[in-house]
Amino acid sequence: MGILQDRTRLYDMPQKAQAAGIYPYFRPIESEQDTEVIIEGKKVLMFGSNSYLGLTNHPKIKEAAKKAIDKYGTGCAGSRFLNGTLDI
Repeated sequence: MGILQDRTRLYDMPQKAQAAGIYPYFRPIESEQDTEVIIEGKKVLMFGSNSYLGLTNHPKIKEAAKKAIDKYGTGCAGSRFLNGTLDI
């Protein structure tokens, strides 16, 4: 066993918190991103969103994103420095 594994094998607090149902991180959102979302089947207020203008679900924004995916794919597959910049 390596030194890192030896030092971290006793650190099990995240696993214990998950097992107890009190782990507050990485909770799956079961709905569209909006001011209210569904987590664990319950509608809750979303205070951590980056959608400041509320455009995340705007039909014109979604359509523009779909067109960009059709034209460019889902990523440039590398850094701008080495692979260039998309003309998006």
